[in-house]
Amino acid sequence: MKRKNMMRILSLAAAFMLAGCGGGNSKDNTQDTGEGKDSVSESQTSGEGEEEVKIPIIITTGANDAMDIQMKEVVEDFNEEYRGKYQMDVEYLAGASDDYRSKLKMLNASNSLPALIQVGPEPAFYDLLVENGRLVDVAPYLEADQEWKGQLMPQGIEAFTRDDGKMYLIPSAGLQLSGFYYNKELFEQAGIETFPETWEDFWKACEQLKEAGIPALSLHTTETAWCPMLLATAYLGGTEEGQKFMAQQFPDNFDTPEFKEAVEVLKRQFDYTTSDAVGGTYALAANNFFSGNTAMIANGPWMMSSLTDPDYASEGFTDKVGYAKYPGDVMIGSMEQSSWCITTDYGQDVIDGAVEFMKFYTKPVYSSKRAVEAGELSSVVDFPQDEYDKMIPPMKNCVDASSDVSIVLPSYQTKWDPVSQNDVFGREIPNLVSGSITVEEFIQMMNEGAAQYKQDIE
Repeated sequence: MKRKNMMRILSLAAAFMLAGCGGGNSKDNTQDTGEGKDSVSESQTSGEGEEEVKIPIIITTGANDAMDIQMKEVVEDFNEEYRGKYQMDVEYLAGASDDYRSKLKMLNASNSLPALIQVGPEPAFYDLLVENGRLVDVAPYLEADQEWKGQLMPQGIEAFTRDDGKMYLIPSAGLQLSGFYYNKELFEQAGIETFPETWEDFWKACEQLKEAGIPALSLHTTETAWCPMLLATAYLGGTEEGQKFMAQQFPDNFDTPEFKEAVEVLKRQFDYTTSDAVGGTYALAANNFFSGNTAMIANGPWMMSSLTDPDYASEGFTDKVGYAKYPGDVMIGSMEQSSWCITTDYGQDVIDGAVEFMKFYTKPVYSSKRAVEAGELSSVVDFPQDEYDKMIPPMKNCVDASSDVSIVLPSYQTKWDPVSQNDVFGREIPNLVSGSITVEEFIQMMNEGAAQYKQDIE
């Protein structure tokens, strides 16, 4: 991985963030972190004289996510190094990202969030926390420690710094870009020699697989329809209008020619999937791919750890798998999705400990490991050629694709309102697929969802 190339890729990702949210300052926040700390309950503030300060955090375990696996290792190392001073107080949540976000919202209602949280995929929830003074401004901590600041993505620092100079999201050292996992063995059975680079060839490949009796795509409709929505939004990268649409934060008008085409792509995918896709979960879609039932699944490099895990895939399965960009030389990634926030629900000792943990988490040694194991590629931290040589083949494919991709789109999860994503998607995508509603009716429902969200926050 050439650092110069990754600087270009990260700049593409940052440009979409800055275009969509004006430097991350969509609302005026007059509360500072001190006001947030005044409201902390006594039970949540570490008492004086304690030998160890406990720093609450939640880590999910249900999705076998490479980032969660690596986080567990960092926590263990931190607790060993800071024994007697700080300890990460971990709650392991047997669930995936949706379960994590639901848990945070429940804890928020009682002012009992963990000290460290990830809210990037929930932009509306993030805005609410900022407005209510629930997140710590980390800008002063970065300015006070230039060594730490130098370990973080400069593009992330620029994008996350708000117009008032405050920063509530801590950038990581790298970015994960999603693309397509594909089963080379199934491709060969259908007479497909290479992964299709154009949309025309992609649909031809889907037809060839279908004719060979092979479901082309692993899909699902729950959990904001993550896999099919990745492919549908990737289609928007093919035009300047589509790219501009994806740069919008909380769009209120989905009735555009480019979004209509994306919805048509969303619907068309289900002609090439398994019978259990409609109403199915992400876990079911992933299992269909790991079991060799489907030829492709859209997802990010955090899934790589499952390819070599015998609980998920059979021995030798990795050798059958390739990784490619979406058709049209597009990949998808948002810096917000791997960034952390520190909450104001605790005393200064816990906040200081959380900052210390984030410094530890973003050390070059761990950033390099995340690059190798989870595909979080960095513009500030290199990893040696010998580490690249030891990667499994699909991870090498991912690194190579990420280093020269032309178009990087943000994830729809970080851009669109929660009503459209959680209510409209879950209720209406099955109806769209079955033909119970038209593409135009689906788009109208998206507009209604966006309008409902705006009404809810007024």
